[in-house]
Formats: sequence, structure tokens, C-alpha cells
Amino acid sequence: MRTIKLFKPFVSWHAVWNTVKVLRSGQLAEGPKVREFEEKFEQRFNTRNVLTVNSGTAALELAYELAGIGKNDEVITPVLTCTATNLPLIHRGASIVFADIDRDLNISIEDVRRKITARTKAIVFVHFGGNNRGLQELLDIAREKNIILIEDAAQAIASNFWGKADFTCLSFQAIKTLTCGDGGGLICKDRTLYEKGKRLRWFGYDREKKQKLGDTDLIEAGYKYHMNDVSATIGLGNLRVFDRILAHHQKLIKEYGKGGIIAHPWFALVLVDNRDSLKKYLFEHGIDSGTHHYRNDKYTIFGGRKPFTVMDELENKYLLLPLHMGVTTKDVRKICELVHNFNEIQKSN
Repeated sequence: MRTIKLFKPFVSWHAVWNTVKVLRSGQLAEGPKVREFEEKFEQRFNTRNVLTVNSGTAALELAYELAGIGKNDEVITPVLTCTATNLPLIHRGASIVFADIDRDLNISIEDVRRKITARTKAIVFVHFGGNNRGLQELLDIAREKNIILIEDAAQAIASNFWGKADFTCLSFQAIKTLTCGDGGGLICKDRTLYEKGKRLRWFGYDREKKQKLGDTDLIEAGYKYHMNDVSATIGLGNLRVFDRILAHHQKLIKEYGKGGIIAHPWFALVLVDNRDSLKKYLFEHGIDSGTHHYRNDKYTIFGGRKPFTVMDELENKYLLLPLHMGVTTKDVRKICELVHNFNEIQKSN
């Protein structure tokens, strides 16, 4: 029996063929393909000031650095997210203030409002599963309160509303909708901070100037966060067919909707009382599912559990379902039918 994976990488033949050529070219490190990917990405998504880096986590690290987040600065962030959202804040000595979620698993705007103080330096909005609900409200709040807003848009590339905050962090990791094998991107609203980010991603050097003049002075302590031409070429190949990828995801979202299941651009979502039983039932019928991300306050490094009304209620109820290029509309109909049948079985017991 075929098993439908929860996540599955998609690499176009354009990416495969062009990567072979790059591998034989002798230019593997950051080179012309990185800049080409940045330019074509900006054109496709009508944005600017895009910095590619070697992971979505590096994009977050760089965003927090450029935002000037330091020791004891309060940063409001959702309690439910990938740990990569919050671990860089630990490194910086920031004071993490977790906000509750709403029933769609995105951050609770009302809880954010309650937790803003005079010490709030930034708010992090996570597009959980690519869901953009709440972003506009936080844009308004951040503007009103003069607070930095950072988008963790690692899962949002197939969404229709992202790239609006002071900093937007993207992921091109293996199982993301647009993959480079691994990699990330940072969009800076401010051009000066974009230029600084270009230096910081490569040790602190102005790369173009260094290539022309040889060694140049370092006045900032940078990192080794830059993308390479191999990753960029994979991204270029997949970007070439992104409209097809996007159309397929939208078709799956629509099909899930017909079956009464909420779907976002990166996964579908159900809330059930007997999650483990549903997961087992689906797996027995060839469907992989899971939770993938967990409440961050369960980890000792974030200070331990605190009470969150909605997170506490949904912690053992949310289950993520497959939505990717390896899933067909027929598969979605099967998944919806299985979920419906499971619910009927539970009612009768």
C-alpha cells in the first residue's frame, strides 16, 4: 500500500539538470547563481531587499541582530512554533514573552495586546502552516506602538500575504514549498539595514568591494550565513515552476475545504479529542500525519510550562495532514473520508 507522507521534498527537473551543470562548473560557493536567485525571487514575488542565507534559522538570527534585539529586551512570540523562531532570542539574552494561540494555531492578537509593555522591543508573527490570519492586526499594532515587527514566514511562501513587516524571514529548507535543498531568505524593509545584512551574512565584509580590492577592513562582527551557488541553482529550478506548485497547493486546499477540513498553504489541520487514535487509524490506511511543532514552553531552555488557555486546550488535539506536490486531489478525498469515518466511529462508541 502506498503511504502518503506528511511532508515530501519537491525538486523540479530544471533544478536537477542545472545543479549538475553547476557541480561541474567549479563554482560552488556564493557566486552569480546566488545573485540571480535573489533577483528572480524579487521579480516573482514583487519584493525587494532580499538577502539569501544558508537557512531560515540564519535569517531569523540576522533579523534579530539587525533589529538590535539584545539582553533583557522583551520580545513577544507565539508559544506554538518551531523552536528555531525562539532559540536565537535565547542566544541574544532577550526576554521571551510567550503569547497564547487562537484555534487556528496562529498567535492570539488579544493576548499580544495584553502583554505589550514599555520594554517590548519586538513582536514575532509566525505564519503557522502559511496561515496569515492576524498579520494585518499586528502591523497596525506595531505601527501604533512603535514596535518592531518580524515575520517568521518560513512556511508562508505559498500564502498570499507576507513580506509586510520590518523584517521577513523565509525558509527554503528541504520540505518547504519552494526548496533550495536548504537555505533561507531575509527581506529588510529598510535599505540601510539590508546593506548591513549583506555584510553581516559574510563575516562583516563588503563582498563586492573585497572582490575588487582584495582584503578590506572589518568594522562589524559578521557570520557565515551566505547561500551558495548549488543551493541557489536548486532554488532557481524550482522557482521556474513555482506557479505550477502554487496552483497545485491551491487545488488541494480547495479539495480539503470540500471535505470540511481547514487547510493552509503548507498543511491541512484537524482538531480531535482522540488525536493518537486518529493518527494510528490514518496510518493504517496509508496516510502519514503528525504534530511537527510543539508548544515551546515545554522545553526547559524556555523556562518551563506556563498556563495558556487555548494552547492548553489544543495541545493534544491538533493533527497536521499532508499538503504537497506528492498529494493528489484523490488522496485528499480519501483523507477527508477517513477523518469523517473516524469521527463517526468515535460518536458510536
